Amino acid sequence: MKKQTGKSKTTSIKPPDYYIETSIPIKLLFGHTKVKSKLREILAGRRLSSSFYVLMEYKRTIVKTLIEFFYIAKEEDTPADALRYYTETFSTRGPKIILNALAKLVGESDLANDKEKFLIKLEMLIESALRHFDNIVWNYVPNRTNCPLAKASTGQGFDVFLREIECLTDCSVEKLWHQNRSRLKQLTAKATDEPHKSNKGFQKPLSVVSSAITDPSIPKSKTNCKKAGDFIIALEMPDNMTLVTFDKAFESICTILGRQYYLLPSPMSIQST
Repeated sequence: MKKQTGKSKTTSIKPPDYYIETSIPIKLLFGHTKVKSKLREILAGRRLSSSFYVLMEYKRTIVKTLIEFFYIAKEEDTPADALRYYTETFSTRGPKIILNALAKLVGESDLANDKEKFLIKLEMLIESALRHFDNIVWNYVPNRTNCPLAKASTGQGFDVFLREIECLTDCSVEKLWHQNRSRLKQLTAKATDEPHKSNKGFQKPLSVVSSAITDPSIPKSKTNCKKAGDFIIALEMPDNMTLVTFDKAFESICTILGRQYYLLPSPMSIQST
């Protein structure tokens, strides 16, 4: 507090921006009521930033899943049949949180047996899911991977979106790996230290990340890029931001890189309170 003539004036200091990874917008949209409430409480008053890589992951996880289900629902006799077919055939592709949301939508009394009305409601959900990310994010950090998938849009139809979200490795993610060789060496050098060596989310993609030290093009594949996504998200985050996440892999990544992070309690522990 600084004294002035006549009146005292308090100078408020803005809290630092939060940098969000993919699980945050997903939980804000489809999470349990208690999880949504906890997130809103923590994020209140903060400007949220993210990356185009996170936007791509969000679209690939949420919007792509919803569109795939939309096409199945068009073919099946009832929404319930569509959900049954999807869960049996695509069980490993659709995140549980989205399947729960779809089951709730299917179970709505006025939609359960009204295929036409259900498809309209599902289309509305797809479009609102697309807007959701932009609605909560204040700023995007520079697109250092030049990933084109983040641009995928439903403006020309769902078929076009599905083509645009398909990875053809037309990015320059290898430049990000090359520019961060010293950081990659830090990550691998500390990988055998506790508690990092018992952090499964950190350890699982580490061999892919390590390969980029000698050849930055090795992680540049559809499969490897997806495996190393958490590392890409952390490397793109500016130093003056704090990463907010549910993912324990970032606990090791950010600690080793000297980045600020806020590890949230697991959704299950929040729900049980």
